[in-house]
Amino acid sequence: MGNYWKVHGSELDDQLYLRELREEYESGKRANADEIEGEISKIKYPQYLAKTKLEEAGTYNNHANPDHVKNDKGHLGDPTFKNLFKQGSEINKFDLSPNLGTEIDGVQLSELDEAGRNDLALFLETRGLAVFRNQDFRDKGPQFAKEFGQYFGPLHIHPVAYTAVDHPELLVTFRKAGDSKRWATEFSRETGLYRWHSDISFEEYPSSFSFFVALEAPPSGGDTVFVDLREAYRRLSPQVQKFFETLTVIHTNEYQQKFARLRNQLAKVKKVSYSEHPLVRTHPVTGEKSIFFSRGFILKIKGLKDSESAAILNFLEDHCLNNPEFQVRATHRGTDSRTVIAWDNRFLVHTATLDFLNHETSARHHFRITVLGEKPYFKEIKNKSEDDSDNEDKHPRAY
Repeated sequence: MGNYWKVHGSELDDQLYLRELREEYESGKRANADEIEGEISKIKYPQYLAKTKLEEAGTYNNHANPDHVKNDKGHLGDPTFKNLFKQGSEINKFDLSPNLGTEIDGVQLSELDEAGRNDLALFLETRGLAVFRNQDFRDKGPQFAKEFGQYFGPLHIHPVAYTAVDHPELLVTFRKAGDSKRWATEFSRETGLYRWHSDISFEEYPSSFSFFVALEAPPSGGDTVFVDLREAYRRLSPQVQKFFETLTVIHTNEYQQKFARLRNQLAKVKKVSYSEHPLVRTHPVTGEKSIFFSRGFILKIKGLKDSESAAILNFLEDHCLNNPEFQVRATHRGTDSRTVIAWDNRFLVHTATLDFLNHETSARHHFRITVLGEKPYFKEIKNKSEDDSDNEDKHPRAY
């Protein structure tokens, strides 16, 4: 096991695989980026489905966000969340697990004032994940969504994804309506299409928050599963924790870019990103430590021999992603539930599930607001139980 680490997408380096896949796209067996031309008239929210125009290709640069550590809105949140869950409101809450994730009905995100949004930031930074039902968000239009997201920080422009019309800051995910014929095509080479990742970890400044807005969704299935990497860190022995705190991981979107080219999807940002991030990171608001294991974008551990890197990464894949004790499933529950899922990418990884492809369903169509966070860092945070007379410089705090 220790000698091998498969980078997601690296099968595109196999020329035989690549040739067969290209033939499937050229024959129409698999849909490429031109698929949306025939889908616009069929979907409920056509303004949220646009591919990159030729004049847009290579014209965008993603933002840096060096002040996010001190500007994170969670610093302004009330720990009682009184501005998010207002007294006298009829609000139903259900915790998906004791430690991670809450389903909420009765809070209208579009109506939150600044204090409410600050509480929302802190809530996501402590609970990790919130699944909001019965939202009017999708009917407010792309400009509203952009402005809502910008309150929390600069918005990411994805290099290759579909977007909303004239709003490149809104990433769109789309799988068209269909029946069981989809199943045979999608699973012809793989037993599973799940891709665990933290959003845009390949960037120098990866995402803090993501807001995932359902436009259309299958009546069941197509859910998003999340893993709490704070708990994954806590489960390690102290010796292994300390060792992992010394490691740096290289993340890349190289194969994401290659796959987009194969599908004739133009790149808004043509540069392939290679970013170095600590394997263990510190949260800028809570001070909690978590493993930063964005499986889909990890290339290797910097400075280690290939076999050493592979041994550690294989261990982390098993440890982080195969333990149901720190996983939860956020259900989309069909188009009529009007669901918005929000989470903190700094200590969560997630994957979509494609368990609906052998059934006749509507489209799975969402847009995502992706807020840029801080450049990941690791700092020792002073334990409150330690002697207050200790020199503060020995235990630097996050802002």
